[in-house]
Amino acid sequence: MDIKLQDAAWDGAQEGVEALLDKWLVTEKARVSKGQVLVTVVLVKASIDIEAPADGCLEKIFVKDGESFAAGTLLASFCAA
Repeated sequence: MDIKLQDAAWDGAQEGVEALLDKWLVTEKARVSKGQVLVTVVLVKASIDIEAPADGCLEKIFVKDGESFAAGTLLASFCAA
């Protein structure tokens, strides 16, 4: 399962705009519950929380704190329990 910023979050953003991954709130291999906030990103001056899609484990983080990313970028991989 992939963790990405939802496509709807990019609606209204200018083409070529990147988001900033503000902070991961959990670490790799951490067990999480559905709805738990995993990461906060900033897109066009708005802060957006991304929640766990199910109970499971955050397997691998691909975009680190403070890095910018474009629409469709895989932020992390997730393993549902």
